[in-house]
Amino acid sequence: MAEEAHEYTDTFVAGLEQMWGEGFLSPGGPKEIAEILRGFSLDGAHVLDIGCGLGGIDCLLVAEHGAAHVVGIDIEPPLVERAAERVARRGLSEQIAIRLVEPGPLDFPDASFDVVFTKDSIIHVEDKLSIYREIHRVLKPGGHFVGGDWLRGSNPDSVSLKGWLSAVGLEFGMSDFAATRAALENAGFTSIELNDRNSWYQAEVVKETQRLVEGEGRAMLDKAMGEEAARQRIQSNELRRAAVEAGDLRPTHFRAEKG
Repeated sequence: MAEEAHEYTDTFVAGLEQMWGEGFLSPGGPKEIAEILRGFSLDGAHVLDIGCGLGGIDCLLVAEHGAAHVVGIDIEPPLVERAAERVARRGLSEQIAIRLVEPGPLDFPDASFDVVFTKDSIIHVEDKLSIYREIHRVLKPGGHFVGGDWLRGSNPDSVSLKGWLSAVGLEFGMSDFAATRAALENAGFTSIELNDRNSWYQAEVVKETQRLVEGEGRAMLDKAMGEEAARQRIQSNELRRAAVEAGDLRPTHFRAEKG
């Protein structure tokens, strides 16, 4: 697949998959999806996955967590293409639909889904209240918004966080815990739960670095990305590690209900 003028280029994705596993663009892989859904049933549910990426999560939601049907949406054409290919290879095209969308309001009728899921993708959305309101709109009464997001600590001027954001080169809009809870409440959600995963990720980010630089990891990264891009990926990972250890970057799980 040729490189295109999108944030998630082939080389960028290659570095993420080496850290986080084939088909995943954020930490934890299948175990972290299971943690997000611990005690929560998707059996028979019709699910919208916002920011489906490479489709690895969508396949899990159906094959391992019982969802009846998943619509995965993303704004990056290269990711959507690869996600659709993954779904087809798994023989799940009848249960999973992958769609390319434009940023903005969700192109679905009111009360379309039992569950809206997202994993570390709405960090790209600056206006959290607007996306939360759209998610609330497309959920059926009694439906749930479930997933994870990268939150920041209480200091928006954190040196460690700014260092990582400068290195990563993506457009992010980050909120802290208080602002996240307030926005979800303002959007109409109830029974809001926020689960800070910073302690877990402090250990996980060390493993990520080891996968990139130890054993055959660095050679594989160089081959996948090229030496200069691999060097930048390792540097970015170290800066993320510093922000996590300082408490300024806090991956967080959430659940909320549409009453």
